[in-house]
Amino acid sequence: MIENPWALRPFMEAPFFPCVSVGLPSSDNEAHVAAFLEQRQNERWVLLGAHAVQGEAQLWTAWVQAVRHELRGSMVARSVDAEYIRYLAGTHHISEAFSRAGLKAGQEEAWILYLPHGDAVENSLGHLQPVAQSSPSFEKDLDSLTKGLGWTTQSKHMDLSIEGMKHLGIDGSAWPESRIEEALIAHILMADDQSSSHR
Repeated sequence: MIENPWALRPFMEAPFFPCVSVGLPSSDNEAHVAAFLEQRQNERWVLLGAHAVQGEAQLWTAWVQAVRHELRGSMVARSVDAEYIRYLAGTHHISEAFSRAGLKAGQEEAWILYLPHGDAVENSLGHLQPVAQSSPSFEKDLDSLTKGLGWTTQSKHMDLSIEGMKHLGIDGSAWPESRIEEALIAHILMADDQSSSHR
């Protein structure tokens, strides 16, 4: 298995990633994205396609990678939400990332995520790594955001999906079922390989 001990570290501070599934009033994705960007408080709020969220380990691993670069001032993207999305999509290219992880044509469901701020903590090797700060106002801010958008929250659970992985650029069928989650993590960790968008 790929070594990434910090992938699970945020669970110590925040066991559940701040996110929720939402129902959209139509499949007019361009309008939904525009409304979301206008209504959200800041760039730490992220809108993803219904297929893009596969599990806690996936979400936290992408968070560790994105926020580590944010803390170091070395992001590829101009904003932390785009940096996060490119890690989920496993690519160095921002436009490709939004194509892979954003809303797909015909989707009337999506995920809203909040990216917690990170504290830089020194690990055993002397490297500064992010540990998630708590997000106590997430539910209140989420309620305000979804009401402003006219979207409904859903109690949908995260599910590993071969079809969803395909949209993200992963050939899940090439991995045994017992290693599907590992495939998601490997995909994220390959995002800084500039050839990854051609895989």
